[in-house]
Amino acid sequence: MPEHEKFTKQMEEQLKHFKEKIDATKAKAENRGQEFIKGYEQDLEKLESKYELARYKLTLLRKGGKSAWSELKTGFENAFHDLKEAVGKAKEKF
Repeated sequence: MPEHEKFTKQMEEQLKHFKEKIDATKAKAENRGQEFIKGYEQDLEKLESKYELARYKLTLLRKGGKSAWSELKTGFENAFHDLKEAVGKAKEKF
């Protein structure tokens, strides 16, 4: 399997794992009630936004040509790093 296919497959699995964490975080917030959700609604939206950006960058990476591989990979890695940090911070709050 070529390097780019292996990398994108691994990142897809990690994004899937982060989506599960995001969903669990949202469920915890919902269990705490509407007042709690209102206080953290903006944070939850940012978390979802970062996830969607990372998924988008991964899609670009998959579709991109070999000539743009390193640039697209860097863009994805930056988005993934932001998502990873956001999920860590969200876990602390919830």
